[in-house]
Amino acid sequence: MRYLLLAAAAIPALAACHSSPPGTAKLTINDPYWDRVNVEIVITRREECDSRGEGYISAKTIVMRKNMTQTFDVPDGATLCWRHDRDPNKPAPGIWSAWTRATPNPGASAETDL
Repeated sequence: MRYLLLAAAAIPALAACHSSPPGTAKLTINDPYWDRVNVEIVITRREECDSRGEGYISAKTIVMRKNMTQTFDVPDGATLCWRHDRDPNKPAPGIWSAWTRATPNPGASAETDL
């Protein structure tokens, strides 16, 4: 009985791990194509993904593997931009694809492929 109560108490805590912070949306990106690809992620309220002026929120580069997903919390009114190696089979530093942009609806969850 004690173990059942512990398990029941853990369920809300686990559910909280998967919820978005208030004022954000979730956007999940999937790599269905390449065994390994470098991806640059930018979260911004600016029109241009490369711009780092007022409204810029964050940027990072990640490595994704085939069928791997990555989920990002995007503040309401912000855009998530991403680009990947222009040739993922022969990556070259600084040689990127064009930007792809997504502005999720406030409080929503969405999924997309690279």
